[in-house]
Amino acid sequence: MELYIGINFEGHDSAIFVLEPEKNEVFAISTERITRFKHDTVFPLPPIEKYIQYSGIDPNSVTRIVCGNSKVMQKSSRARLNQYEREMFYRELMGEKYLKGYKKKKAEFDALSPVKKTFSLIFKGKYRQYLNVERSEETIFQKDLVNQVLKTYFPKAEIRLDYFDHEECHAVSSYVTSPFYDDVLLITMDGHGDHNCFSRAYVVKNGSMKLVSESISPDKFLHFTGKYTRYWDECSIGGMYTYFTWKLGFTPNADEGKVEALAAFGNHKNEIYDKLWKCFSIFENEINIGIRVHKEEAEILFSQDEFNTFMNTYKKEDIAAAIQKFLEEFMLIYIKKLMDRTGIKNLCFSGGVFANVILNLRVFEELTPNIYIIPAMADDGSGEGACYAACLNDGKSLDDLKWLKEKKYMPYFGTSYSREQILESLNRNTGIQVTDMKDSWPEKAADLVAQGKVGAIFHGRMEWGPRALGNRSIIADCRDPEITKKINGSIKNRPLFQPFCPSILEEERERLFEKSYSNKHMTCAFRMKQEFRDKIPASVHVDGTGRAQFVEEKDNPMYYRYLKELKKLTGFGVSINTSFNKHGRTIVETPEDALRDFLDTNMDFVMLEGYLITR
Repeated sequence: MELYIGINFEGHDSAIFVLEPEKNEVFAISTERITRFKHDTVFPLPPIEKYIQYSGIDPNSVTRIVCGNSKVMQKSSRARLNQYEREMFYRELMGEKYLKGYKKKKAEFDALSPVKKTFSLIFKGKYRQYLNVERSEETIFQKDLVNQVLKTYFPKAEIRLDYFDHEECHAVSSYVTSPFYDDVLLITMDGHGDHNCFSRAYVVKNGSMKLVSESISPDKFLHFTGKYTRYWDECSIGGMYTYFTWKLGFTPNADEGKVEALAAFGNHKNEIYDKLWKCFSIFENEINIGIRVHKEEAEILFSQDEFNTFMNTYKKEDIAAAIQKFLEEFMLIYIKKLMDRTGIKNLCFSGGVFANVILNLRVFEELTPNIYIIPAMADDGSGEGACYAACLNDGKSLDDLKWLKEKKYMPYFGTSYSREQILESLNRNTGIQVTDMKDSWPEKAADLVAQGKVGAIFHGRMEWGPRALGNRSIIADCRDPEITKKINGSIKNRPLFQPFCPSILEEERERLFEKSYSNKHMTCAFRMKQEFRDKIPASVHVDGTGRAQFVEEKDNPMYYRYLKELKKLTGFGVSINTSFNKHGRTIVETPEDALRDFLDTNMDFVMLEGYLITR
């Protein structure tokens, strides 16, 4: 048996992506879904173990593994596996299941004096283990580390390791799963990749990829090394947005969507917006179009003193509006220049910046209707691209991967659980009432939602990427103008300004939106027609846009049935669809996760593979 495995194990969102070429099968999962620590950075041992468990394969039957890694190989002064063991030791020591509680207890532990820390460890019987993990300082090549880990799990496999440029991995992932075949422009944009590169563009013609653009940031900001500026030491477009996220009081590399949502309430016309244009420009020469970072101007704009002045002068909404508007306008110019240079209008986007659905909307409305954003656009998705790059480097062609476009266009690549497994979980829980709806659960869910109930559904394989697409989703009626307050306030515990995304029947798309395309992955916003904004207010943001998932029967038959029944009952095949998790936790992966988050929130019901759960 042969496997292709893509890994992201540097930076945030560690993950694995597995192709089984003999079966044309895919498995993908990020580490966070298993550990439930959002954007987890630990070495992805839990995903490897989950894959073996879920697939049911005999590890000894694997004779060959080609492993792609989404970073150019570098020497590591401290092995990532040692970091993994150290981190997992502290998680066990703190005894917290979720990131927020862990961070609090870890900070309290770190603040203890050496004597108090020692007594605490001795009392818990952890002192010897603590010494072992703290003294582990082995220097190791990442190549040796990955080989060592894979050999542990697949002892009889011949293992080949390939290391690919981070931006190339993003680009390849967007092309392979896109609906486009030839004459395609691939554009990446994120905080940073290998060798200070934060954006690349490639052209796909006649089955081959050619690099046509590269943007390199200058050296890290010299004074951006202290605790006040640690979230933007890289000079890049994505790094800039992350820095604003942090300064506005949100979590960097996690809450950039909150800045995007807040921006809709503000006015971008201020000093910040004007100064941002002095920090970045676009250069052109005969062989390249790229983004230039003007380090000196940026260091002034983002200095602590300067930013404190902004915070005292402008409302947070206006600061968010400035950075959002700049991102949109600057990127439109950059993308337009690439399109003009290449003459190509089929665009594929990847990298964390393209999680910004309003930016994607502007491109769709103003530059070309032919856009595709990879569902796993952030760094977990770079592991997907590394897997595809490993296939290509092993002699396969882009044509050999066409089946992914045609058969795997919906990213249901994670785990699933049988009704028998779920029933076992239900029998271990008290305080719940269980009714077996069998195959009629979609219609029952629609009936409950039409009554004003808020619930969740858990069925089929878990989604790959940040968006819930109907298999691990919280659902509610978009007609209720108060429903977003209820979900934000007593279920998700999110800021009230954050909107919710709608799932919408494909046949409702042209009826409800001014201009749209059949986006199935919630990666682009669209403007709803004015006449419907008051009728289904929970499906649109204050700016009249909705980040929609358009659903056809072939995409997800059971979820489609739910939406069809909802249309019969309410007149609209539209449902709130937000990820099934309590705020601060990751999307639920197991039935136990689902029950825990249900009981810890104010939801009215949950459907687990046809079992209706109420309190």
